[in-house]
Amino acid sequence: MKPLSFSLNLQLPLPSPDDKRADVERLGETSDIKDLHVPLELMRALPTVLREKNFSIKPVFGITGPCTRLLEIDTEQVFGIAIDIGTTNIVASLFDLKSIKKISEKSMTNPQTVYGDDILSRMHFAMSRGVDELQRAVIGGLNSIIASLADDAKIKTQGIFAVTVASNTAMTHLLLGLDVSNIPVEPYIPVVHSPDFLKAGELDLAANPEAVVYTFPNAGSYVGGDIISGILSLGIHKAETPTVLIDVGTNAEIVVGMKDWLFVGAGAAGPALEGGVLSAGMRAQPGAIYRIEIDPVTHEVKNKTIGDALPAGICGSGVIDLIAELFEKGIIDSMGRFRDTAGVVRTENGPSFVVVHTERATIEVSEREIDNFLRSKAAMFTSLHVLLKSLGLGFRDIDRFYIAGALGTGVRVRKAIGIGMLPDIPVEKYIPANNSSLSGAELLLTNGELHREVEKIRSMITYREMNTDTEFMKEFPDALFLPHLNPDILTNG
Repeated sequence: MKPLSFSLNLQLPLPSPDDKRADVERLGETSDIKDLHVPLELMRALPTVLREKNFSIKPVFGITGPCTRLLEIDTEQVFGIAIDIGTTNIVASLFDLKSIKKISEKSMTNPQTVYGDDILSRMHFAMSRGVDELQRAVIGGLNSIIASLADDAKIKTQGIFAVTVASNTAMTHLLLGLDVSNIPVEPYIPVVHSPDFLKAGELDLAANPEAVVYTFPNAGSYVGGDIISGILSLGIHKAETPTVLIDVGTNAEIVVGMKDWLFVGAGAAGPALEGGVLSAGMRAQPGAIYRIEIDPVTHEVKNKTIGDALPAGICGSGVIDLIAELFEKGIIDSMGRFRDTAGVVRTENGPSFVVVHTERATIEVSEREIDNFLRSKAAMFTSLHVLLKSLGLGFRDIDRFYIAGALGTGVRVRKAIGIGMLPDIPVEKYIPANNSSLSGAELLLTNGELHREVEKIRSMITYREMNTDTEFMKEFPDALFLPHLNPDILTNG
């Protein structure tokens, strides 16, 4: 197992009258690397470096698909970066590729959010103004986080020889500066499914210009490299029994599969978990309410915030807690309508419930916002239900439900079950997958040969667009109720 970029300690045999091999051939045969590609610039430098070092060198190589490329003739440091580019956040981790050790991890808000919180807004911007500005924004963000990781580790970015990137289809296109105009319109055609191995210099990334850059492939406009990376990290493509991955961010992608097949359904559901359906919604950052309890008698609200800061808004897990508590305590009915009870007030937005009221802030949720949330939760559950049903499977046929994305971060599963967002099955079947997209990128960074497995995963995927699916449209209205118009579905599927 070799990382995407790796180094070797080599003592090449000295040339002699009996050994007249050329320098490049001598390097290739000594390193025992078949299909070695030496770029012209390094080919020019090789004779001098070999003789200065008395043919004792520490070259760095990069796996680039069918061939292995020489990246540096002689160096001590070999580092790599794994990156998950989400619509909202960018997360990156730094690895020492000699010891295969993870050094550190950092996250930041995606700089592209200034062009719109959702990916559709950004694509519309790119369609009217071109992709250059959006590409510069994301490259700038990546370089910032790479530089920060390098500074903390006291290394030079010149020593970074491999970068793996997992992101959704649109984000990958914007990173590469590709046209996105055909992604959001029927028949939803991306420019490329499997981008070739690139060099960091081609993208102006803050790494060694020769560094190998691998972007995970997509299987369609709404099945991106982040999903394929997640499948790789969780081993769903090798599972002996049907397994589910639910990845909810600004969209919801649901994977059902095992070693012989993979089905992916995609639909809109993420705004509910990004805080996007509430005017008081916010990302998971200091001041965001993530836990809510409502007294069953007085309807007094107790909350917990990230960092124990003063409440500034409600993040995704807090939104789920809020809706679940409102329903459990009888403050809203099964349609999400407020009852005439303590805590409910009349505002310019219609009936609302006050979550926090201080001199500093008033945080409330309106009936209209609850209705928007119910649409998101109904879309997510219905996508899962319809996809499984089309495969002849029920919820209890699934041994493992991996929960990734915003839904897997801090959400209390029992609360999500209580409002019909997740099936009513034993809680132990739900397994947090955390950032499975980043985990897959880290796996490939540390084992470069996995790129073949990634392509196999991509070829196994059958995609189903849920938002235009006839069965989805038929089942969707029933899921708008709390927990569901037909509660038996939550248990049996």
